Amino acid sequence: MKEDAIYLKKYTEQLKIDREKNIHIAILTERNRIARELHDSIGHAISSSILQVEALKIVSDNTMIEGLYLLQNTLNNGMNDIRNSIHNLYNESLDLESRIESLCREVPTIDIQLIYKLEDSLPYDLKFDILSIIREAITNCAKHSNATELKISLLSQPKFYSIIVRDNGNKFNKTDDLLTKGIGLISMNEIASKYNGFLNYEFDNGFKIHLTLMKG
Repeated sequence: MKEDAIYLKKYTEQLKIDREKNIHIAILTERNRIARELHDSIGHAISSSILQVEALKIVSDNTMIEGLYLLQNTLNNGMNDIRNSIHNLYNESLDLESRIESLCREVPTIDIQLIYKLEDSLPYDLKFDILSIIREAITNCAKHSNATELKISLLSQPKFYSIIVRDNGNKFNKTDDLLTKGIGLISMNEIASKYNGFLNYEFDNGFKIHLTLMKG
């Protein structure tokens, strides 16, 4: 019964994670669609208008030149605004470091130290999975530990990513704590396996989790 309850809870939490991931992917897909439409329709129209104004300047008399220059400047400014908007839409994604920092601020009773040394170009799915790992680790620490300090290290090695989470809790029963942490550890292990990596954990002057996620 206890095992069935654990796996039912795990299944429910996984559904929640998958739903959140699908929402984020849908948002990013829609942003990319809007960016393409801006580029293909409005961007093309303004570019053509700028070329037409340039041609009119050549054949117009002096009384019209000033107005054409003003119109051309307006179009150029509009084009620059569109280019900036497209750039932001394409590049806006999950800001992993900021999201983790936000999670840390949600637990003011624990002094959390974050060491973040990951490149900015991580794939979206990898960012999301790392965020899930850190969220689970922080939640477990807050709920099931008397820790006052938590250290989170996210490191990029030549062939793998290293995620280390260690707290200074000193009051725990190994069996009971593993039961309460079980759902999170199972999910973390599945994420590690997804990237051909592995999960290690131990009680050593606190609870320590170490995940290795392989690159490529």
